[in-house]
Amino acid sequence: MMIAVGVLIGFLGALAFVIGIATYFMFRLGIRMFDQSLKSDIAAQGSEQVERAAMKIRNPLVRRFVTDHLVKTGGTVAVSVVRGALQSRMRTGLFMAVAGAIAVISAFFIGSWLPLIWKAG
Repeated sequence: MMIAVGVLIGFLGALAFVIGIATYFMFRLGIRMFDQSLKSDIAAQGSEQVERAAMKIRNPLVRRFVTDHLVKTGGTVAVSVVRGALQSRMRTGLFMAVAGAIAVISAFFIGSWLPLIWKAG
């Protein structure tokens, strides 16, 4: 029974490790692609479109507030939020890979820790 539990924990740990590493590198590549897209002209065009839309507001007080706060800081906030979300998913993948590696290593020492948490009847 202990061998079956050890094999199961080892298999699930290896699966978690592979999925975690794949997730980490997928989101790392996503951050790299996101940074490259920010350097292109597409990001500048998006900012210009927001500014044009803000200039269509008829009320001058509201238009100035929107232009000062949304147009100038909106892009920065959006970039920060997206970058934070990508980095969070990247860390989640890394933690999953570490947990998988710990499970694989602990599967080799199943005889020492399994009796502490589960007593066979």
